[in-house]
Amino acid sequence: MRRSLGSVLPALLLVVVLGACGDDDSGGAAQDPAPTSSGDTGGASTGSSDGAAEFELVDTITVTAAGGQLSETAVPLTDDAAVQAFTSQFTAGDLGAQVEDAVAQTDVPEDEVLYGAVVAIGCDSPDQVTVTQSEAGVVITPVKVASPLPECLAPMTTVALVLGPASAAG
Repeated sequence: MRRSLGSVLPALLLVVVLGACGDDDSGGAAQDPAPTSSGDTGGASTGSSDGAAEFELVDTITVTAAGGQLSETAVPLTDDAAVQAFTSQFTAGDLGAQVEDAVAQTDVPEDEVLYGAVVAIGCDSPDQVTVTQSEAGVVITPVKVASPLPECLAPMTTVALVLGPASAAG
């Protein structure tokens, strides 16, 4: 039994395309790290890996085609200059303005600092994060979304803002 290439080619092409849009973690997709907080937080707060410091998720902000670079460590957003430097990476859309607004509306206690990081660039918009401290600083990692999208027309940039102890800023 012989099939013509015309009837097999569309099915083969579909398999190749869908396979390429799958679980590729190299493009800024959210990772699935181990939980770092011992309490039932619903993803809203996380702690350091050693439990010494607690961090609270303030907001995640996502804008399509905003640009930016994934952050290896979070940036302390301690003043207007730090906020401007952080938001200058966003080349399109209003992500910079949304981050600036969220920072301005956040009441930061005296012994804490607001940290910001680009946690995802891709088809998904993570709304939960884990926070750890490393020698390099505060690391904010997105929690893998429950139903990842197989493809998107334009990548979305997600910024996470967390409150944490000023001592974590190094």
